[in-house]
Amino acid sequence: MAFQHLFVPRARIATFRVQLRLEDLNNVPPLSGLFYAKWKFQDHGGSSPRVPVVNQEVRWSHTITKTIDIPISKDGLLSPCELKVAIKQEVYSHVRTKVGSLAVNLSEYARLSGSSRRYFLQECKLNCTLKLSIAVTQEAGPETYDVPPLDRSMVLTDLNDMISNENATSRSARENSTQGATSFSSRQRSIIRNNSGNANLAFTSASSVHTNTTRSNTTETSNSRALLPIDNTDIRDLAPFQRSSKKNQQIVDDVFFSSPSLPT
Repeated sequence: MAFQHLFVPRARIATFRVQLRLEDLNNVPPLSGLFYAKWKFQDHGGSSPRVPVVNQEVRWSHTITKTIDIPISKDGLLSPCELKVAIKQEVYSHVRTKVGSLAVNLSEYARLSGSSRRYFLQECKLNCTLKLSIAVTQEAGPETYDVPPLDRSMVLTDLNDMISNENATSRSARENSTQGATSFSSRQRSIIRNNSGNANLAFTSASSVHTNTTRSNTTETSNSRALLPIDNTDIRDLAPFQRSSKKNQQIVDDVFFSSPSLPT
């Protein structure tokens, strides 16, 4: 336990297991020498292996696991626990140059299951970024406390995180769109069924009206035909050039069969 925690009641001290992983340092120019990271939080400290630059990257994959005690303030807020990381370059085993540094409050990660982020380095002239994985898990002590908000001022969102967030947003939008389309289709099918029922009812009514009208017209036509008498004898008399008309026959004979008289 740290010296400053001796005056805090044990009922306000939470115990956590901290798992750190120094992943890599990227955007490093092709410099000579070896790069390493020195880290420290509370009473723990150490350094990573010394690694050269390969393809503008320094990869450590160095894992750190420690147990720490973090007091809880009277206001119920988890006190700060600062992790300090310093990146250094070593040339010819005796010349050491500071590349950059980073300070992270581990208390901000107490409620997170695990986080892997890329951070900007402070006091860095090479524009390098450090990828760091942090997992803070409570092992003992009170669980009723507030966690300070996560400071994102030095966090660089990784491309994979951006793609994952974009995919999650797109998937949520597609699900909402699908649900909306499904509800709209249900409403549309209900309207179509109602309209179809009304159309069938209207068609049935129209058909019955048309049938009644047709029957009425047929009855009227039959009645009108019954009222018109037909005299076959009169019709025969109206036909031209019938044998029954002697006058007409006489005219035909005079025109076509009579012999013209020659002048003397």
